[in-house]
Amino acid sequence: MASSRKPKPNSADGVEAAVGAALKPLLFPRARLVLGLSGGLDSVVLLEVLRRLTGQLGFRLSCVHVNHGISPNARRWAAFCARHCKRHAIALALHEVDVEHYRAEGLEAAARRARYQVYARQQADFIVLAQHSDDQAETMLLQLLRGAGVKGGAAMPLMREQDSGRKGKRTRAPAILRPMLALSRKEIEAYAKANKLKWIEDESNADTRYDRNFLRHRVLPVIGQAFPGYRATLARAAGHLAEASQVLDQLAELDAKLAVNGNKLVLAELRRIGVARTKNLVRWLLLQQGDAAPEADRLQEGLRQLFQARVDAAVHVPLGACELRRYAGCAYLLRPLVEVPGELRRDWDGNRVWSLPELGGTLHFVRGPGAGLDCALIGARGLSVSLRQGGEKLRLRSGGSTRSLKNLLQEARMPPWERERLPLIYCADALVAVPGLGVASGWQARGGNVGWTITWRRQE
Repeated sequence: MASSRKPKPNSADGVEAAVGAALKPLLFPRARLVLGLSGGLDSVVLLEVLRRLTGQLGFRLSCVHVNHGISPNARRWAAFCARHCKRHAIALALHEVDVEHYRAEGLEAAARRARYQVYARQQADFIVLAQHSDDQAETMLLQLLRGAGVKGGAAMPLMREQDSGRKGKRTRAPAILRPMLALSRKEIEAYAKANKLKWIEDESNADTRYDRNFLRHRVLPVIGQAFPGYRATLARAAGHLAEASQVLDQLAELDAKLAVNGNKLVLAELRRIGVARTKNLVRWLLLQQGDAAPEADRLQEGLRQLFQARVDAAVHVPLGACELRRYAGCAYLLRPLVEVPGELRRDWDGNRVWSLPELGGTLHFVRGPGAGLDCALIGARGLSVSLRQGGEKLRLRSGGSTRSLKNLLQEARMPPWERERLPLIYCADALVAVPGLGVASGWQARGGNVGWTITWRRQE
């Protein structure tokens, strides 16, 4: 007679049941799961569990191992993972990464960033990671000790969407799954011993110079003496913060509908919703485009200048990967701008997409009848670009007045930083077109004449 009792949490069946229960509501038939396999205890146990669940849940399983090149044993760990996967006929992708580019963030953060960039490039539906309830407690405490807000305090969710991180693209990458968050390190160790699993030990895990290891070996054992249920308690607190974070995201989405217009934030609306909601909106906008939330003091200073600086003051506050600027009643969240070159004179090579990295963008040429810059008038003289030097004039309509380019750009409400980097189109010494304004009178394609319509796109 089958027993109705649930399996004990520290039994083999209990571990597999906990992982299966976490995965079942999220998976679909033939889902592609890629396990992040380090070769350590946790990921080896998760591989064994997933291997046993493939038939029951109907997913496809492979592994990825990331060699950070930090430990002298790194290649030995990669070889262990290769042998382990081969033994079970599971495909393994091996990747070596260079963490030097991110060293300024600290070694742990640099390794994590490089690792997650590899994960984002995997051909999979889900990246499965082996963090457990002890890791969750450590992460939450670390975030709080670093002054994290609601989103940081929520620690690690069971599932998290991520972006590919590829420059110039915003594409969906495999979601991150952590199906062992309900299990403790002790339960995972018991499962490994019961199934006679072998794994490798990372010598750095004992080094208490790292913040996480200091908490793990020095702080949490003491907390556990007075609060033996701290794992569940912190997990519950993280859940409350996760719910609060969702509410704040929904509020930001509502605020964005009124306050955000294209790449601009309307200052009147920001004043209406107040500083706290504006901070929440800015953080949400940055996270939506794949950037980290700015440091609290930088964001506070940015909003102080945004709301309190003189109307004619140039507001420019760096916020991590972006910078905050202000013009004509609007705020702008922009990528850092390239320095304006002292002089610029470039001849067009005839390509329909003309990259101008020194100005931070590209010119796009579309050929068609009756619009744009008359091709016949250009002839063999070709086109070139230059920057404003001052004193340029332009007439946009036949019979209209010739106006200063400065006044035309101001009337077009073009921000000053865009004016400084705007390529002006010349044919010989004549200013014939200004992207965003139009083509000079006398150079416009009329009737059936073929012309070039030229647009300027700043690199985002």
